[in-house]
Amino acid sequence: MNARYAEEKYIIKIKIMNYSKKYKCLKADFYDLEHYDEVINESKIGYKENGDVLFVFVKNAILKENREDYITAIKSNAKTKTKNRGTASGVAVVNRLPKDAVQICKADGSEPANKRLVSVQYKRADGTICGRCQSNAVRCGCAGYFDAVAGLPCRMVGWSTKNPARHLKLEELCEEIGKTHKENEPKSYEFQMSKSHKDYLMGQSPYSTLTLNYDFRTAAHIDRGDLQNSLSTLTILEEIENNYEGCYLGLPEYKIALNVKSGDTLIFDAHEYHANTEMKVLSDKLPIDDLTGNPFGGRISIVAYLRNRIGDCPSMSE
Repeated sequence: MNARYAEEKYIIKIKIMNYSKKYKCLKADFYDLEHYDEVINESKIGYKENGDVLFVFVKNAILKENREDYITAIKSNAKTKTKNRGTASGVAVVNRLPKDAVQICKADGSEPANKRLVSVQYKRADGTICGRCQSNAVRCGCAGYFDAVAGLPCRMVGWSTKNPARHLKLEELCEEIGKTHKENEPKSYEFQMSKSHKDYLMGQSPYSTLTLNYDFRTAAHIDRGDLQNSLSTLTILEEIENNYEGCYLGLPEYKIALNVKSGDTLIFDAHEYHANTEMKVLSDKLPIDDLTGNPFGGRISIVAYLRNRIGDCPSMSE
């Protein structure tokens, strides 16, 4: 039993189940709810056939009195438009690619020549070719720290540098998530702490980096750049609670989906294929999203993880 919840007269009863793979999924594909044999709505631990942890699902892990402050700190970052989520954003769709693209390279102008492409180069209106591949536009930001990658040194993410007060609030969130992680899956918590660097952590937590998503239904993908043999965490916050249906976190090869709602935390192996089910917004209380033409649902997902090489970074004082 989790001591924090006992104080609130809330007892977590975690069921333990074993799961085996039933399906070979195709990366960048979307999987609707009908694909899954089981939807999990309660706190539960799931193990793989080899005994490794697949997921630890904890309902109401984030205290209600803290959620609004976290949403205020996160929202504008999570709503950032980006075109670099690759496989997670699905197979490239022309009307979701950059508006200044007049023709997809090696295509007839209506769709990519290779229909399985998730990131494409494109020809600008002036005839020049963009050298950097881009994928479907989604809403996603980041916070925290990066290890040395793409020729850049270990560093604090630009948003965190420019928004120190909001960064500190996210450190508080990570510490709250970390407590749930430590209490319910201490082995992976300690492993990640042992591979971390104290100068590049989000507060006193085992996470260096946050990916912040807003109403982002992901296609089947495996997370890259995080510590091998580690577990990531997914926490949901909602601008308006129960303003949407669906967007469950699915593990399509295991044919199970988890109904992660506001305040819930899922500790899971993000090196397994995962994706979201379809999302239905239930009201027009929030503004229209110009990416979809529909009202926002207000779903904010926070993925907290440890970068793979963050432990090799030099001290901030060096």
